[in-house]
Amino acid sequence: MERASRVMYTIANIFNWVDLVLHALLIVFAVLTLCHVDGFTVSEPIISIVISGIGLLVCLVLISMVRIAKAKNSSKGWDVLFIVLGVIAWNPFFVLGGIFGVIARR
Repeated sequence: MERASRVMYTIANIFNWVDLVLHALLIVFAVLTLCHVDGFTVSEPIISIVISGIGLLVCLVLISMVRIAKAKNSSKGWDVLFIVLGVIAWNPFFVLGGIFGVIARR
């Protein structure tokens, strides 16, 4: 179960990197829309910048937390934290990794 937990955390981290890039692209497109560059249209660019900025920060925090947990050989507390953060971030791989980790450390 420990190996399954680590694999789920790795998959979740890959999806977080993809999400990070998509949030950054949305911010760039929204700024280009605000500058009236032809070919770039984002409805409600200010709201898109704010929401994507928050999403970008959440992705950075999750990525750094996974790295810290892997460096410290994650414990039951980390697994429970990742279950909660997985539910908040709508990332099923964090939830599964946390569940597998809790089962492995029973």
